[in-house]
Amino acid sequence: MTTVAPAPAGESLFIDGRWRSAAAAFRATDPADPRRETGAYSAATAADVADAYAAAAKAQPEWAATPAPERAEFLRQAAAAVEAAAEDLALAMTADMGKTIRDARAEALRAASIFRYFAGEVLQSAGEVYPSADPATTLLTLSEPVGVVLAITPWNFPVAVPAWKIAPALGFGNAVVWNPAEASTGTAVRLTAALADAGPPAGLLNVVTGSGAALSPALTGGPRRGAVAFTGAGRVGTSLREAVADRNVKVQPEMGGKNPLVVLADADLADAAERIVSASMFSTGQRCTATSRVYVEAAVEGELRKLLIERIRALVVGDPRDEATDVGPLASRAQYEKFHHYLQLAEAEGAEIIAGGRTGTERSGYFVSPTLLAGVADDSPLMHEEISGPLAVLQPVAGTEEALEKANDTAFGLAASVFTSNLGNTMAFLRRSRAEMVHVNRETTGVEPHVPFGGLKASSNTDREQGKAARAFFTNVKTAYIRSA
Repeated sequence: MTTVAPAPAGESLFIDGRWRSAAAAFRATDPADPRRETGAYSAATAADVADAYAAAAKAQPEWAATPAPERAEFLRQAAAAVEAAAEDLALAMTADMGKTIRDARAEALRAASIFRYFAGEVLQSAGEVYPSADPATTLLTLSEPVGVVLAITPWNFPVAVPAWKIAPALGFGNAVVWNPAEASTGTAVRLTAALADAGPPAGLLNVVTGSGAALSPALTGGPRRGAVAFTGAGRVGTSLREAVADRNVKVQPEMGGKNPLVVLADADLADAAERIVSASMFSTGQRCTATSRVYVEAAVEGELRKLLIERIRALVVGDPRDEATDVGPLASRAQYEKFHHYLQLAEAEGAEIIAGGRTGTERSGYFVSPTLLAGVADDSPLMHEEISGPLAVLQPVAGTEEALEKANDTAFGLAASVFTSNLGNTMAFLRRSRAEMVHVNRETTGVEPHVPFGGLKASSNTDREQGKAARAFFTNVKTAYIRSA
């Protein structure tokens, strides 16, 4: 097992192939014990961002001209470097945002597989030939890189999400300027070090750390942005689209979800309960695809409720570095306070707390109890706002029709799931669900890199991440009319 050496102390900016510091700095603390400082990092300035874009713009043309097999080989080397650094990356994630060591390790290996997948995808067909009305003319399309990509990534998946933006962006011939979430800077530094080990040309990957809000004008201004790949809060995604709209810059925003899971009376209830708890409580509920609304056919509500209570109470909440821990702390004080705001709202609205609530273990960190509520009104914010914590609501429905109506009653449209053994119910849910990713007898979480990822409505726009959809976003299509002399 290889441990990737971190950047020199305080030097978290990676620009034109070199680590460097900035005049200002910020400090990070451990969410499992906020008294413990985990690192000091550079807060980039607008000048640093300008340098990063200049380096990317200089490196990109030569990289675009590099034969695709060579770019693919770089991605294979990057995959190997990330895989070798998996334990180091896992420990960084745990320190940054409290992800359990088991989940963090799996995420690091998943990131390696993403780089490996795109190493193959880069070598797939990159254009088409069309028939022409003119016998002397050949019509074909070419796929060309967009240029410089701005990647903005969240704290909740600080290795996997950057991988599924950076890997295809570089693989298809672009250069990248990456602004990772401030809360996951330690992980970003270690991931950058791993990718640097793969030997990319200087300027191809540039990292500017610090507050995305403070850097936003510098990140989105100017002519050098070919595309923006963003995962984060809806209001931020909307502002990014507005900031670059006048230049027709491509924007691929992933902006969260309020994901429903439906359990019908003919389902395997024990399996459904297991997967509901996994989807709503693991990763401390901090996944955009997490289950937050559970609709169960009234005839089996009592049985499912009992199974859920048993499984939630069996979860181990504790030190994320402990291999036995199922649920670690929330990522920050802001997340902790947000979670308790919704608990207070539940109490004020008279919701029934089936499991969890305020009875968690007493700890110094941002730990909360995995919580299941019932008796929540359809119009409550608890049913419509993304909480990003281990909290789900159980609500009975009369059957498939009501379940679909309520599942679709959300501004979001990322993921949805139905548990049933009936083919008719399955097909009705697949056809009528207003989520972009629909699961049957599976939890709402979990994605694979070779299929499109994205949402409808407030969750995203029509551009998709991963799979073959990644080429469509990170490249432009050029149409060529070639007439023989």
